[in-house]
Amino acid sequence: MARPYRFRMTFPPQPPPPKASDVQLTPRLLERAAHSISLALDHADKLLGRGLDGRGKEQDIVAIKDGVSGPTRDARLRLYELLHETAELAQCSALDHLRALPADLMRDPQPTFSHLTLARVAMEAGGMFAYLTDRDVDVRELLARIAGIQMADVDTALRFAESHTERPDLVAAMQQTEQELLALLDGAGVTHRRNKRGQLIETDLDGHKTSGDMGIAKAARAFLGHDDHDPYNLLSGGAHSRPWLLRSARETPPDGGSVLYLLWFTKALLTVWLERWAAYTGAELDPPITKVVQGITITIQRAAEGDFNSA
Repeated sequence: MARPYRFRMTFPPQPPPPKASDVQLTPRLLERAAHSISLALDHADKLLGRGLDGRGKEQDIVAIKDGVSGPTRDARLRLYELLHETAELAQCSALDHLRALPADLMRDPQPTFSHLTLARVAMEAGGMFAYLTDRDVDVRELLARIAGIQMADVDTALRFAESHTERPDLVAAMQQTEQELLALLDGAGVTHRRNKRGQLIETDLDGHKTSGDMGIAKAARAFLGHDDHDPYNLLSGGAHSRPWLLRSARETPPDGGSVLYLLWFTKALLTVWLERWAAYTGAELDPPITKVVQGITITIQRAAEGDFNSA
């Protein structure tokens, strides 16, 4: 049977969880954890399924229309549509990967690293969502951000197409996409700079500059925040098969610590995501976040008391 890694259990913004060694890895714990995550996602879906229309989008559109007119305004509104679509896709990606966690916990053999990768993708999606729905910056900076993301995506797709020399139609199609994007950005008044190697280093809209590389790791870390412990490093260790984590997986006896860590992570991610979603849309959180994650909270408490230690 595969050995789950015994995680260090300090994870903000939650209080310190029980020691991993106090919780045994049993089928009952795995079943309860899977059920509580599924239940929390069912509740979250009822809220997030409403989409991103609301106060934030309305305010941004008003700001765009008040700032410019004519073709420039139309181009910026189209660029904002791309921003909105990308934020929604990030939200869908996070929920999709979190939905895979319960099945991953219940499979045989039990997971050692796969659940870390699923959690990492959800955390990165959270970083993307926050990056594009930030209420503390001017909407023109948000437009510069989505411009950079779109350009970086086109650069990657074009390199992929060019690697397939037997398919010149792919290159032609991506070159057409690139020209259409550049025309949109030019119409919106977005400028950009590249270095000598052709890499995008900056996008700018009316003096609102942003890096050409959003820095997904930085954005993911900022989404949840951390103090003396960085969850992103831990999750990336699993995704990239880092030697320190592989060694720990071989040498650490199986226990319930990794399951508790996953429960804490899911609870923290959903809590922060719902708070940011509500701040952007202006929607009421009904049911409240405490209700959404109640099943996870109860499972953690019961595990700490040893309720699932027996087979």
